[in-house]
Amino acid sequence: MNTDVIIIGAGAAGLMAACCAGEAGLNGLLIERRHRPGLKLLLCGNNRCNLSHSGTAETLIQEYGEPVGSFLSTALQECPPAVLRKWFGSCGLATTVLKDRIYPRSGKADDVLHCFTDRLRDLEVPLMLNCPAQKIAAIPGGGFEIICGKVRMQSRFVLVCTGGVSYPKTGSVGDGQRMAGELGLRLEPYRAGLAGIEVSNQWLQIRSSREEAGIPSVRIRIFSQGREIAGTEGNLLASGNCLRGSAIFDATRILARRNISDFSLLMDLFPDLTMQALAQNLEAAWRKTKQAAATLNALGLEHVFSAGLSQELHTGFAAGDFTGVATALKAVPLEDVSIRPLKEAIVTIGGVALDEIDPQSMESRKLPGLFFAGEVLDIDGPTGGYNLHAAFASARLAIRMIAGKVHSPAAKKARKNRPSDDARKPPNAGKSRKAAWGKKFWDGYLR
Repeated sequence: MNTDVIIIGAGAAGLMAACCAGEAGLNGLLIERRHRPGLKLLLCGNNRCNLSHSGTAETLIQEYGEPVGSFLSTALQECPPAVLRKWFGSCGLATTVLKDRIYPRSGKADDVLHCFTDRLRDLEVPLMLNCPAQKIAAIPGGGFEIICGKVRMQSRFVLVCTGGVSYPKTGSVGDGQRMAGELGLRLEPYRAGLAGIEVSNQWLQIRSSREEAGIPSVRIRIFSQGREIAGTEGNLLASGNCLRGSAIFDATRILARRNISDFSLLMDLFPDLTMQALAQNLEAAWRKTKQAAATLNALGLEHVFSAGLSQELHTGFAAGDFTGVATALKAVPLEDVSIRPLKEAIVTIGGVALDEIDPQSMESRKLPGLFFAGEVLDIDGPTGGYNLHAAFASARLAIRMIAGKVHSPAAKKARKNRPSDDARKPPNAGKSRKAAWGKKFWDGYLR
């Protein structure tokens, strides 16, 4: 058995894991079902790749909420945002912070992917593309066999980084969860996390010629069973009757994580203004324009209202009831809300149940030697880089634990006493791993 670890899935978690495996001196192999790595990574942060969120491990743990925060505690303590930025910097990727969100300085997701692939090339970590893993089988006596069509590969350890099930065209189709279930691990049902919504509020539809427009900051109040249970704040993007943006995404994550189906939403279009301040601003703008639409445009709501203002707003302006208009704008009921399907969600809630995994190592409790990292697990976070950070941190922890096992004195002694594997080595195994596994691939890849 010549391979220390096979990493399944070349997304965010898999790419980080493969780099860390190479840095740890492991004989690793990264396999990917699609024709190129990092397809979903290229979509993150509107193609800008929001890598993480500034702060400490403790602040991140709090933002994930329970049970995810506690589960990721060890991984986050070992890889807080500062450590992650330092690692990317050492690999040649400069980062910057914009509104507490960490991005590549170039603002291009392509540069993040190139950072990973350049590092893998330098470390001579082999990558097999168009290689969908179909089955993981435990080998009596230790180790695993991975079946990819007619190809069978063996490894001492396996790290599953196959992601969730949203954006299936990128390769996230649930292979890892399926194989985990076949091995007896419990799975949590899938739900759409960080998803858009559709509403029937006709007067909220876009009236501009632009495809999408919105408001920099709104607050969403979430109600269930007659009481307010949570709130989110962020930007709002609208296209037709579909609403998106961080305020909406974080609200749908809360609903999915808590399994709430009976809910209502109120939207505050001016969360930074008190009712009195907003009423005064409305009155001042009205005196200049004497038109309701122009008054709202003056306050930054242009491009938001398409089918005319609601009757409530028309009546308020006509009567000079600016407090009433302010009240309406700070509590807009979103009507007939439906959450967009899972395949369109930014993240998947559900997957391998957290109680199946040791959070100190990311190793399966039932099958020692089988590890998981990233969105294949039932982990998720709010918008702002939390989900990529969870993928990176969990992958780094898993590889550190695998490296500790591979390089332990007991493991070294066992390998020394084991009969030679020379007869089982692939052709050219005496050459460097880069020559044996894909020099031609890496020399021409993405350049």
